[in-house]
Amino acid sequence: MPLKIWKYPIDTKDVNVIIDMPEGAKLLYFEAQKGIPTLWVLVNPEHKFEKRYFRIIGTGDTIEEDDDLKYVGTVQLAGGEYIFHLFESAPF
Repeated sequence: MPLKIWKYPIDTKDVNVIIDMPEGAKLLYFEAQKGIPTLWVLVNPEHKFEKRYFRIIGTGDTIEEDDDLKYVGTVQLAGGEYIFHLFESAPF
């Protein structure tokens, strides 16, 4: 089956985000669409779903050195008044 690009809106009110997506999904892009932080992902819709874990961290927020985080992208909201960084994390 051909691959598809799916999008997932991200709620920045929650620091910890869990998304169900097909196994092996490749994270492509994180940006605001119409003011809503959105993650675009390349998926094979036939693969079974798995939970992927993410953290939203605002500029100036604390990150522990031993946190196992992989940077995904940054989004600016409200004309740059709010800046959020999305990281993939280990399960929490």
